[in-house]
Amino acid sequence: QTATQADFRLKLANARPVTPEELGIELTKGSGEFTAILARSNAEAAWMESAEGKAWQAEQLAKQNAIPVELAVYKGDKMVGFMAGGFAARDSIAGFLPRNWENMSIDDLSQVFRSRGFKVVTAKEGLSMNQGQADIIINRF
Repeated sequence: QTATQADFRLKLANARPVTPEELGIELTKGSGEFTAILARSNAEAAWMESAEGKAWQAEQLAKQNAIPVELAVYKGDKMVGFMAGGFAARDSIAGFLPRNWENMSIDDLSQVFRSRGFKVVTAKEGLSMNQGQADIIINRF
């Protein structure tokens, strides 16, 4: 049975909080706040395990994986880094990223890696890859 968001909210509103005592914790201050946070956390975890929660997670992963790769960095024939929204890297290549890399153009960032002996391919140069594909390639070796 698939839970709807409305069902989840109703269950959350009617959720019985787990008390610190039930968890074997003795609190002397702020226990009501702790109990409320714990109840919310338990409800969120239950929703994430529900069919609706799992579908939402799959949808988010699909959106993330579809982000186009703007730049791929290679050391020899192995991909060691790529940029698709953010920068993902293997080993210590991230140490070559300038502090202001988020404000740099793709061409300038490419030059930084090329100046250190890496091969760089950009979307402008014909790279056609999405984040999901790049994640598989970079984690394969």
